[in-house]
Amino acid sequence: MKGFSRLFIAGCLLCAMPLVQACDVKNQGECGGESFKKLDKNGDGAISKKEFLAFHEALFNTMDANHDGKLSPEEMGTAHEATKDECKVSFDQRFDEVDINHDGGLSKDEAEIGMPMLFKHFDEIDANKDSKISKEEIAASMKKMHRKMDKINENGGDAMKKGDQQ
Repeated sequence: MKGFSRLFIAGCLLCAMPLVQACDVKNQGECGGESFKKLDKNGDGAISKKEFLAFHEALFNTMDANHDGKLSPEEMGTAHEATKDECKVSFDQRFDEVDINHDGGLSKDEAEIGMPMLFKHFDEIDANKDSKISKEEIAASMKKMHRKMDKINENGGDAMKKGDQQ
């Protein structure tokens, strides 16, 4: 079970990596960033339970399109797609900013400077071993990770069951 927990956490982190790197930089980082400030309404440097709940209630109300006090799978899906689309645009913009020589791929140096989470997994993502990673390779790497996570879930949490080992 300990091995599954580590694998699951690693998988989740790897799956989230491009989105973390892609979404607007001002909302990332240490406590005190823009996201923190949005929640800390009274500016005291801490988020109270009241502030936390108020923020999430407003978020819920935004997602509850028909205002029935419940979130349907469709409403959740719509909210997820909106966030995904927002991050996709930000990811493309971020990738293009980091691609200093504008060759459509990130070298190790470019990734290290501008997208350190991608740099940490550079060799895994660089499928064709041309010493640069493209948007397509990143997307393929994410799909591969999702398939691995789905297989783990299908196996009831065991990372590999007999016959599933590669």
